[in-house]
Amino acid sequence: MAASSQPDYTPPSSTVMRERQNEPYALRLLIAQRYLYSRAKRWLALRWFGMLVIGLAAPVVSVIWPSLAVVVGAVAGLWLFLGQTLLMYAQSSNVTRAAAVQEQFDFYVYGMPSSIERSTTPTIEEICALAGPDDKLENIAVKEKLMDWYPINADDSGISAVAISQRANAVYTDRLLRATAIAWSIVTAVWVLILVGVSIGVGLSLATFLVGVFLPVLPAFLDIVRYVAGVWKAARGRRDLARSIEGRLRRVEDRIEGGDLLVWQDSLYDLRKTTPLVPDLLYKLRRAVNERSMKAAASQLGQQARRSGQ
Repeated sequence: MAASSQPDYTPPSSTVMRERQNEPYALRLLIAQRYLYSRAKRWLALRWFGMLVIGLAAPVVSVIWPSLAVVVGAVAGLWLFLGQTLLMYAQSSNVTRAAAVQEQFDFYVYGMPSSIERSTTPTIEEICALAGPDDKLENIAVKEKLMDWYPINADDSGISAVAISQRANAVYTDRLLRATAIAWSIVTAVWVLILVGVSIGVGLSLATFLVGVFLPVLPAFLDIVRYVAGVWKAARGRRDLARSIEGRLRRVEDRIEGGDLLVWQDSLYDLRKTTPLVPDLLYKLRRAVNERSMKAAASQLGQQARRSGQ
């Protein structure tokens, strides 16, 4: 799987990488990418507010209170338009910038050559402004739980440490995405039941429900279905990458080379810039369990890699 077109790459020792990820330069990048992702999530929350509260509720309000139909329809149409244009652009712009910053963090920690200059990477000044004063970096990192970002074991070789960290990143996000897809599927099902219940409660006929409520909410509902489907697709992409790395770590006859790590790193970047966002609440609720599992798996894979001579 090693790519000959990739530049030569030999990772530093795992001890060096463990220290690098907690250095001020690395923490500055982590804090900046966390801020950019949080800002993207605020734009997403605004989009979802318009989609769920305005886009989905507007037809119901129009049927129950016909006198408000024109005003409510105009507001819903305008909001859905803004959600698919300006708000979507603001969200995706912050995501791609965050992905570029996170890639810079990985390059620094792993000692990887930067073969491509990402046009979406913020300037040094922008990163510094996002991260805040240098003398507060460590305090912010501790508060945000950004220290020891990757589960790097000093006993692992540099090659194994990078591969295990890349896999950990892919699996961690995969677990979050799957939890997000399940949560949104449940929310959507509950919302449909509420919509049907309200329609029955106000005495709407089947024809009125279909024409006045169900069909008008389909465009907004389609966005929800697209989002959930995109989350599942992104989760599968992460899981496929994680399994590929894990398989190479376990195989004695197929040693991992520096070029493999570069290929996997490119794959991670492509996934990061297109992966749907996970709500902060769900991230915080799942964090303790996910981090415990990630560290346990990293320790197990490290032992297996050492036994196989990786």
